[in-house]
Amino acid sequence: MYTTTYKLFRAPRLGNLRRKTWIAHTIWNYFLGWQRTRYSLGLPYLSYKEMSREFTILRKSHPEIFAHWRELDSWAARQILKRLDEGYERFYKKIAKRPPKFRSFRKPYSFTMCPSGYKFAAPVAGAKGFGIYSDRVAIMGKTYRFNLSRPIFGNIKTVTLKEDTLGDFYMSVVTDHIQSHLKPMTGNAAGFDMGIKTMLTCSNGKEYKSPHFYTESIDNVRTATRNFSSKQRGSNNRERARQHHARMHRKVKRQREDHHWKLALELVRRFDVLFFETLNLDGMKRLWGRKVSDIGFYAFLQKVKWQAKKRGKRVAFIDQWQPTTSVCHICDMRVSLELSDRTWTCEHCNTHHDRDLNAAINILTVGASTFGVENIRLAIVSCS
Repeated sequence: MYTTTYKLFRAPRLGNLRRKTWIAHTIWNYFLGWQRTRYSLGLPYLSYKEMSREFTILRKSHPEIFAHWRELDSWAARQILKRLDEGYERFYKKIAKRPPKFRSFRKPYSFTMCPSGYKFAAPVAGAKGFGIYSDRVAIMGKTYRFNLSRPIFGNIKTVTLKEDTLGDFYMSVVTDHIQSHLKPMTGNAAGFDMGIKTMLTCSNGKEYKSPHFYTESIDNVRTATRNFSSKQRGSNNRERARQHHARMHRKVKRQREDHHWKLALELVRRFDVLFFETLNLDGMKRLWGRKVSDIGFYAFLQKVKWQAKKRGKRVAFIDQWQPTTSVCHICDMRVSLELSDRTWTCEHCNTHHDRDLNAAINILTVGASTFGVENIRLAIVSCS
């Protein structure tokens, strides 16, 4: 499957899609409230098939109450019930920490449609062997234009629409196109130590600094927050201040995501096997707070794994309790270090170590011995 995202052009008719997202909210909250009521009464959980059957009965037996449900495509409405069922399944399997919760109408939501809910114009044959779609799409009877920033490859399977906090709509198109990213392997493996000032320290000696985008923009964000809170509720000035505040946060988010994607792509192109240490992010947030969230370690690692999966590369994580910082990678001598000790000298072999670089080399060594790498060169910097 291949997914691309496009932005719909602003137009008054986007109010129709905004109402569709509101209907999706009502369906989610209605059946979630039903599930919670049944649980409080000691009744068993309703599965997706049972919720789908009840949805059909309610829509037909009470048309005056649930008439707005008919405005949303039937398949899209059932996809919302499937999302709710998957959320409970993740909770029952202890993958999620808590069950699904009610969704606020002030926050964006999305809905997914099958071909019965949308219609693209027939693609024109392209010069490279694939069809070229136009920049218009009909969604539930209404035609909308979108920014065709890149061509749509393959046959379209599903379309997902989502509104952001500024009122812009984005369309995610899923096709059956299979894109090949496989290229000749580099034959290199590397270990990476993650930190606050230096986001990544590679075992070959290269450092990747931490661009704290939120910290750099915090003065502007605070000013926007004060202006927003000082405006009268319900006024147009408050709505403009809210949009400016949301625009500031969206800019920081996009800067961070752009940095993550570019860095993940660079690492995956350079190394075939990447080793990371399992992090206790909750503990790190208690120590350094906003700085950890600003870097976004978890989101970055998810992008690295995705890029590695597409290119046939490998990402592995060593044990959280494996000593890597306080062990000399030359003679395996272990010392006691404080958090403020950024450099230290091994008393056994007299090797001067950089704290992060030594940890990265140990992560690579432990990962290579634990997971096994064959015909792979270990990227280890030469020590003086």
